[in-house]
Parts: sequence; structure tokens; C-alpha cells
Amino acid sequence: MIKRLIDKLNYTFREFLIVSSVIVLITLIIIKQSEFKSIDIFKGKQIHQGGYYIGKILKTPKNIFDSTIKTEFKNLNKVIEDNNLIKNGYPFIIYTSKTNEFIKYIAAIPVNNCEKIKQPAKYVCNYFPKQDVLTVIHKGFLQDRNKGWEILENEIAKNEKKLLNAPFEVFWKGIEQSKDSTTWLTGLYYPIK
Repeated sequence: MIKRLIDKLNYTFREFLIVSSVIVLITLIIIKQSEFKSIDIFKGKQIHQGGYYIGKILKTPKNIFDSTIKTEFKNLNKVIEDNNLIKNGYPFIIYTSKTNEFIKYIAAIPVNNCEKIKQPAKYVCNYFPKQDVLTVIHKGFLQDRNKGWEILENEIAKNEKKLLNAPFEVFWKGIEQSKDSTTWLTGLYYPIK
């Protein structure tokens, strides 16, 4: 019956119904996605195994940090490929300092070994030590991970822990594996004594 009614309508009204239905569907999808909240789970003390990595020493304005690291990881992958290195883990960032305006860090990718290659300027081959870390697993949007860092800072203060090395984060699952940012996983770590 409804089909017959629609068939009798003129084309402009039918087009209006189709366009309206598509707009309502898109609006519902956007509302559903905006309801998602990133999740931060404190995992407590763990052991980070460490190993060799190749990285690049960088200083980036805070407002373009997340977009810059994507490009830097692509550049690192090219250096790894050009030097026939074997990846041995997920990309990560070691934070050396933060101010209100800038972040100094090393964008890095674990490799089996990189000591024998000639690194381009600002690139380093280092060994990350095995160490105890306080851990938060962040699931969701990268821009929401500050809450995870706050959880770690509160745990450090509450338990009177001392930092041993620079904090770092590991990108276990990101845009390279999934366009759905609600499934992204990032490990946040504070090395402790």
C-alpha cells in the first residue's frame, strides 16, 4: 500500500523523502559516534621488555603534535625499509619534555638491531632497557589520552614512586589498522624505581 502511494507521488516529493531519510540516517550515526567516550584502564605495575629501536629526535608545537607523529612514523618506516631492518614491535614515543607550547620527544619503532646502519641526521639507534612501569591502557581517540596520563601522575604521587626514565606511549592499534578510532589502543607508561 505504501509503495503504491509513493509511486503515485510526483518525483520531487519522492526525492525529498529519499534525501530526508538519508539525512536522518547520517544524523543518527553521528549522534551514536559522539556518545563514545574513550576509556582509560589502570593496569598497575608491569615489566616492559625493552629492546633496540630506531627513532628521530623531534620538537613539535602541541597543536600539531598528533598529525606530525603520523608523518614521522611514515618516515621511520621508510628508513627501516631502506636499511633492511626488521621491525620488532609497535611504534612508540618517548617524551623528553613538555611545555605549554612544545613537546620534545623521540618518535621510535622497535627493530631487531640498528647499530650497524648509518642514521640520517636527528635519527638515533638506541637500546631501551627492560624496566618496571606503571601502565594505563587507553582505548579510543588519541586526543583524549591526557586523562590516562593524569591517572599515572596521581598513582605516582599517591604511592610516592620515583620516575626512572622518560614516560612513553606505545601505539598498539591506530589509524594504520582501523579507521574506527573507538577501537584504537595506546599503552601509556611511566618507568619507575
